[in-house]
Amino acid sequence: MARGNYAKELDVAIDKADSFLSGTTSASPIMRFIASAESDYGDYNPETALSYGPFQIDPIRYYDIVQNPERANKQRIDKVNEYMRKEMGNPDFDITGLASYNPETQDYDSVDKEMMRDPLVGAMLTRMALMQDTADLPAENELAGYYEGFWRPKWSQSEDKEFKDMKRQQAIDKYNKYSTISDVVAEQGSEAF
Repeated sequence: MARGNYAKELDVAIDKADSFLSGTTSASPIMRFIASAESDYGDYNPETALSYGPFQIDPIRYYDIVQNPERANKQRIDKVNEYMRKEMGNPDFDITGLASYNPETQDYDSVDKEMMRDPLVGAMLTRMALMQDTADLPAENELAGYYEGFWRPKWSQSEDKEFKDMKRQQAIDKYNKYSTISDVVAEQGSEAF
């Protein structure tokens, strides 16, 4: 898929997931920030990625979102499954069955890679993850700090302040780059690419 087409598909997926699971504040900016920081807005090699999709959903996060009995919201999952069955044209779609998580290895035993890499599936999982956080969604100027604290990229655990500052700035720069692309796509339609 051409880069511009994927960015547009990802934009549409983010907007659909955010609209469907909307709250009082739009989650689209933080979802775009996560996709920008994690995968250059979907521009990554899925064969070498350690996690799945443009949001890089890792095994523990997937488990917490849809399989962990202490965290997963069954009513929300049922609502998402109903919506996704229509969107995907698959009456058997089940967001809880896309992967089998093994707590002992902290990895997947099995995974439907095609589904986990789908932008709408990733956007829906990301929006569901954001709904598990009781804190308010961040304002535009707070996206990097929220991403670092909530999504917890590996670099955020470093003790090296300069390294963390550099990685945080790289995430901000990627968001600025790709949010501009998203704005152009929204304004000009598919002719922008």
